Amino acid sequence: MTSQALGLLCGFLVAHYLGDFSPLATPRMHEAKADGGPLSVIAAHALVHALLVAIVVILFSAPVSPAAATAAGVVFVTHFALDLTRSRLGSRFAALKDPGQNVFWYLLGLDQLAHLLILVALAAWIMR
Repeated sequence: MTSQALGLLCGFLVAHYLGDFSPLATPRMHEAKADGGPLSVIAAHALVHALLVAIVVILFSAPVSPAAATAAGVVFVTHFALDLTRSRLGSRFAALKDPGQNVFWYLLGLDQLAHLLILVALAAWIMR
């Protein structure tokens, strides 16, 4: 793995952290993800992730690559789909929303793993 590829991947991981665990993820976004909507708020959350990924690609591309738009689109669609799926499951099964239940943590871990594997795949695609 080249230093540029490692930098891109680390940038994606930081972007993911910022999108989910910083003030960029507003209380309303957290509520929408927990309650299954409104869809526009979950979409806004996915858009934050897409924009952060685009910024990372632009920072690691010289000259600016059209891959930024593709990566942002992939992240928007997949992040929205994963978060919507998790939130809808949580609205149907109370244990999935209860941090006191092991299944909550299993689903959260699976959700985060899926997001991160998508970012790894994007980094590999961009650096090919």
